[in-house]
Amino acid sequence: MLEPKLQKALGGIGPLILVYKVTTSVHIVDIHTMRTHELDAATYWKHEFKALCSRERLKEFVVINIDNVDFDVTTSKAAARNKFRMVQLEVARKEDFGQNDTTFIVNTHLGELINYNDTVLAYDLNQITL
Repeated sequence: MLEPKLQKALGGIGPLILVYKVTTSVHIVDIHTMRTHELDAATYWKHEFKALCSRERLKEFVVINIDNVDFDVTTSKAAARNKFRMVQLEVARKEDFGQNDTTFIVNTHLGELINYNDTVLAYDLNQITL
């Protein structure tokens, strides 16, 4: 999670971001606005942030439904270049699929890649304590 000072410096992005690539810079996307930023090493070390989740916390979900979100990706050239497309998904935990009716509505930046009945990896934020 980003500290308020860094959020403001990056144009008011939210505190919960996704790191989608690490090169000589840390590439992040605000999952609510699809705005992307690159943090150079100096900025990262000045405002070092801790990961809320790592790959070990990913859970499998099954995609039940996909809805387009009215969102203009041209607000972020990096989002357009990476072919991010925001969609809203209805998903169920793979372990619960067919066992109960518990589903979740989530937004994702990977709308160009996801199809119905796909199994996707996601963080179950309901199981994370801040």
